[in-house]
Amino acid sequence: TVACYAAALGYIVFRGLYQKAKWIFWLVVVFMMRELDFDARFTSGKITKLDFYLAPDLQLLQALYAFALLGGFFFVVLMVVKSYGKSFAVEVKEWTPIGLATILALMAIGFSKLIDGPRRKASYVGIDLSDQAIAIAQIIEESIELLLPLMIIVALSHYYHRTLESSSAFVAGH
Repeated sequence: TVACYAAALGYIVFRGLYQKAKWIFWLVVVFMMRELDFDARFTSGKITKLDFYLAPDLQLLQALYAFALLGGFFFVVLMVVKSYGKSFAVEVKEWTPIGLATILALMAIGFSKLIDGPRRKASYVGIDLSDQAIAIAQIIEESIELLLPLMIIVALSHYYHRTLESSSAFVAGH
């Protein structure tokens, strides 16, 4: 998955899309950092869990780091929505490959979160999963997580080819 995120970043840079897709670039960086458990290198717990902030032994530096990471994440998401939200709505309405790839990426995020931690979630309803069932669920979850960077690459590729076609049509009509 990390390699696919790196490929998406490389695609943005090498195709010259950074100026138009800079917030997508930074969103991919955030997803890559999450995949690498970047926050775990500097904190003693999961920064997305309330228990982390309520821990009596939480160090101030860890709390500041966690707030900075979460703040950066929410800022990048806000900028993505602000910069691309309207065009995304048009892409979805017109059922373009860009819109469909983005919907699939969002669905992959949601579904992978849904099946993440199968033993814990199954225990909420009184189901005891076998180790084999846990392993299968983890394979499925990791495979679905792999869809996210791949769908980003698909959307970027269609965007790149669309800009090529429109610029070549402009040049040809000159």
